[in-house]
Amino acid sequence: MKSGKENTMTMFERLKGSRYFELSGLVCLIIVYSVIVQSRSGNFLTLGNINNVLKEIVVYGILASALTFPLINGTFDLSIESTCALGGTCCALLITDGLFGLKTNLFFAVILSVLICSIVGVANGLLVSRTKIDPFIVTLGTQTAVRGIVYIVCNNSAVTSLPDSFKYLSSGKILGISVSIWILILVFVMMALVLGKTSYGRKIYAIGGSYTAAYISGINVKKIRFSTYIISAALSCIAGILSTARVGSATPNAASGYATIAISACAIGGVALTGGKGLTIGVFLGALMMGMITNGMNLMFIGSNWQYVVRGCLMVIAVFYAQWFSKISNKTNK
Repeated sequence: MKSGKENTMTMFERLKGSRYFELSGLVCLIIVYSVIVQSRSGNFLTLGNINNVLKEIVVYGILASALTFPLINGTFDLSIESTCALGGTCCALLITDGLFGLKTNLFFAVILSVLICSIVGVANGLLVSRTKIDPFIVTLGTQTAVRGIVYIVCNNSAVTSLPDSFKYLSSGKILGISVSIWILILVFVMMALVLGKTSYGRKIYAIGGSYTAAYISGINVKKIRFSTYIISAALSCIAGILSTARVGSATPNAASGYATIAISACAIGGVALTGGKGLTIGVFLGALMMGMITNGMNLMFIGSNWQYVVRGCLMVIAVFYAQWFSKISNKTNK
């Protein structure tokens, strides 16, 4: 019979060999940060504030999930924030003033907006999968172009007077929880199923791990890479619609800077920027950490300038811990 000490060691060895082990550093960081902010403010861990944090991360949480697909596949997508703004603007126009004369209800407005934004994904996917242009350059170009399209579509002005049905996506509640939070949860659940339980998800990881090996094994690497950009654009559109619903208007500069936050959430959550590695739960925890940082520093009355400094430092610390725990896990598996 094994002693308690031996059982503890066995459990620890299994934990070190788990693919979730590298998230331990991020979990510890979240716990420590929560304790510090709670001790300083006294309101951080209340149900009301937790709901505020979750509502805060809805937009860039979904943007982080959008970015995860091309990242794991070994590419990049900088256009997510402009696509986000395009989706919110198109949806707002479709149910108010009309988009080039076309007006419809919220349901069809959402569908049409996703289809419009998917065109951006098609353009990105074709250029990345069919040419040798670096994905960073391709999506940097589409980011700029799409932002220009947003300004053209909304005629350089905000789209206001949104109906209550649109605002309900953010202000409405189901079982006491915001509708937008339910949508966030649904997106991450679907993402976890696709990446973790389907052959399509395994192909995304395989291509990101080794493009050449995936090609030799018979995977249609160009088709998979192309499809990840369409998924990224569609999810970015959903994020834009929810952002518009929360603010109550669609502005042409919406989501500016959110790509940086999404990249930070992915990096903190353990998604390898070189491809082939990343977990859905890690992306969620990364987005949660980003939301907690902003919310916690507001509660502690830390100025916005210092918030950038703290956010950057914590991001480096979180990535350092993720890499450190990853090395420990790799040594255990050898």
